[in-house]
Amino acid sequence: MPATSNATAVDARTFRIEPRGPFSWPMAVDVLGHFGPTGRHVPDGDPETAAGSVLRLAFPLDGDFTPVAVALRFEGGGLVGEVAGTERVDAVAAQVARIFSLDVDGSGYPELAQRDPALAPVMAAFDGLRPVCFTSPYETAAWAILSARISMAQAARVQDRLIADYGTRLRVAGKDAWSFPTPERLLEVRELPGAAAEKVVRLHSVARAALDGRLDAARLRALGDVAGPESLLGIRGIGPFWSSGIYLRGCGVADVFPAEPLSIAALGHLHGLGDQPDPAVVAGLTDRYAPYRMWVCFLLRVAAGRGIIPGLAGREMAIRRASRG
Repeated sequence: MPATSNATAVDARTFRIEPRGPFSWPMAVDVLGHFGPTGRHVPDGDPETAAGSVLRLAFPLDGDFTPVAVALRFEGGGLVGEVAGTERVDAVAAQVARIFSLDVDGSGYPELAQRDPALAPVMAAFDGLRPVCFTSPYETAAWAILSARISMAQAARVQDRLIADYGTRLRVAGKDAWSFPTPERLLEVRELPGAAAEKVVRLHSVARAALDGRLDAARLRALGDVAGPESLLGIRGIGPFWSSGIYLRGCGVADVFPAEPLSIAALGHLHGLGDQPDPAVVAGLTDRYAPYRMWVCFLLRVAAGRGIIPGLAGREMAIRRASRG
């Protein structure tokens, strides 16, 4: 499903995004807080009370990697953002829309519960949840390197140190927010406490790929579902699992169900088929989910992590580790 723009600039520093179809801001914030690469982003106030919750995000902007920050709040049925660090409010709005999958019309998503009754209880348990993506393919690739062969908690600590030493501090809506290092700054890293020396080499490879335009979200989306991930395999340390992850979760692609073990196992257990259902059966099931196949994949992974997929509870971490390789 192609992305479309539903973000508008309100003034020189503010934008508003109107969700099309169901969207739960509290669920998005909850997932963001439990996700290793973004767990440092904690809102002010209670996200259940939209007017009292402000979430600050900071990241390198698509294209030129300018560090920017945005303070987000949900009010009047829309997501409002106050921008710092750039005058390109529209560009920040478009990136935020992609991060929260608000660049996709989700009006048809609830119909999937009728197409697949086994999925309906999971959709009801996470009503309004859309995929929460990485801020960019560049940060996805960096996380792939940082998180290799260590726990998510360990990787988050290493990332926090990297951001503290090489990132950019910005002030938005009265408080500080820290952006991930730009590619130029990443190339200055010589050692990173808690990480093997090879990871620094691989981070440099990610930085060079970003500067060469190989991690540009628009470019990767234009290449498509096969050539997009394949184009990333030449980046040192990026294999098939993470080339797919960068493409799907970094670019916000909506209609691919990846062949990775946890998603397949969750789908299998949901339909009483076990960990490894027949690929032809998987294809038949996931065809029902078009054009939201990645949304369902994300939903199943969140549900598996919360232990609510029948028969999978307690085993999802072992399957997840196997899937990372």
